[in-house]
Amino acid sequence: MEKKKTNTIFILAICIIMVIAFGVTIYSITQRKKEEQKNAIPQGESVHLDLATISYEGTFQAKGVMIRVENTNFTLMPIIANEEYRNEENFHMENNPIQNLKQGQEVLVTFHYQKSVNEDFTYEPIAEKVEILKEKSDIEIPRDVLVKAYSTKENISILVDKEKSNNKQIVFTITDKNELKYDYSTMKYNLYTYNPPPEKQEVIYTENGAHTSGYNAWLELAKIAEVSTEANYSLNENGQVNVNINWSQTYEELKEGKYRFTLSTVNNLRQSIANPNVQEYPYDGVMIDINFNIDANGKIEFGEIEVR
Repeated sequence: MEKKKTNTIFILAICIIMVIAFGVTIYSITQRKKEEQKNAIPQGESVHLDLATISYEGTFQAKGVMIRVENTNFTLMPIIANEEYRNEENFHMENNPIQNLKQGQEVLVTFHYQKSVNEDFTYEPIAEKVEILKEKSDIEIPRDVLVKAYSTKENISILVDKEKSNNKQIVFTITDKNELKYDYSTMKYNLYTYNPPPEKQEVIYTENGAHTSGYNAWLELAKIAEVSTEANYSLNENGQVNVNINWSQTYEELKEGKYRFTLSTVNNLRQSIANPNVQEYPYDGVMIDINFNIDANGKIEFGEIEVR
């Protein structure tokens, strides 16, 4: 009798363990399906993938408007919920040649990510298939997006007029040889003075290497008056604009030292197409850095010029 009771308890324990194991398995499967549904691409909706947060495993889809097609590469302006999303993606067709693709088409791209051969920490999207949804999208590509895709800062040159420039002003000519020009209608300038590094700096060691903190090589000059540093210009028929900036009323005459003049286009904020409640800068702005020295006699000598 005692042996029969023991066998019954043992069988009952086995059954309880099996029920618990079955329950845990069902729960795990349910949670996994929920996670898959959460990460699934909604039918008929496009998806913008944030490269900083996504997993690079698997295949993805993105719907958008074709901006530029060249050789085996193309640039896509993604759409989210049939609205423009302001981040472009550059895709590469690895095995299949690009055929019948052109600017303005609305397409659905199936792609995966491939680790970049140049940098270990970056990934590039490789298109596997491009389906043309509309030969002409209802969404118009903004001009500044086209400028970003087709124009380059390498086609911009700066020529300083050394005869007219002095410790009160700078005079120079911008030449833009791009077919689609950048916007120079409104510019804003700032003046900076070189700040020599201290003899001793705190060095911080991180996984990305060693760097110093609390030091800025260029400090903006103190203004003597709150005078507007904005100016309006327009390109002529040769793609040139002559710029004459007199800073003496804002920063005074410059004394002996090492300086940097920075000019940036101030494109007016416009309403975002993707989010009507947000304003944003367009993509067709430029920044110009001009380094120069002034000696004890007030003579100015120009150094490096950078367009970015």
